[in-house]
Amino acid sequence: MSLLYTDEEGASVCVHDFYPEENIYEEKYTLLYTFVKIEGDDEELLSIEKRLLTKTSKLDYVGWRLIDGWAEFYFYAENAKGFENLLNDALKPEYIFESGNRKDKKHETYYKLLVPNTQEFHNLQSEEIIADLEDAGDDLSLEHRIEYHAVFQTSSQRKRFLESVEEDGFSFLNDFIDEKAEDDFVYGIVFTKLSPVSIEDLNTQTKMVFPCIEREHGRYEGWGTNAMTAKEEE
Repeated sequence: MSLLYTDEEGASVCVHDFYPEENIYEEKYTLLYTFVKIEGDDEELLSIEKRLLTKTSKLDYVGWRLIDGWAEFYFYAENAKGFENLLNDALKPEYIFESGNRKDKKHETYYKLLVPNTQEFHNLQSEEIIADLEDAGDDLSLEHRIEYHAVFQTSSQRKRFLESVEEDGFSFLNDFIDEKAEDDFVYGIVFTKLSPVSIEDLNTQTKMVFPCIEREHGRYEGWGTNAMTAKEEE
């Protein structure tokens, strides 16, 4: 499963294997990378990717980032033996490129650079929900009741969290205990905010919410709202 998104630095990112809860690169602790200068569009990037993958089939391909005219490609392997020769075969003489390798026993490049963080994943979810609302004829400029969801490990954490977000203008809707949860995050809460629906408005709100969730060691679970039209507001 691959995931394509835009990160907080404005880079286009493609995670080739998006399984953030699994250690899919176990025993392969050497990070290999090459940065390729490109002048064209996405088609050129995908062409370079194909050329690289043809030559590096024995490596674990992680994905790419595209920023400031450079396409960054990342791999994991047991060691870096032969990597430079593979790159030369794939890219010379057409492309200018840089390359390197380093030990990455915790696979930090995969988890911190390529896997979307909470805000980036929120933006992905928001884009999908907004597209669905538009398809339903929603007037995004109207004030909607945005319902946010979060879960915590204790009722005290949930209570402190609610007190924090209420100070920022959010309203309590309901709480619950998730008896079917597969982990310790069983204390759920739904809280709301009246707002138009846009990535900018939602990001303004989550920048208040996420630190409160993190402070109480909770987990953000997403948001939703009902489609609205101008007639419904009347």
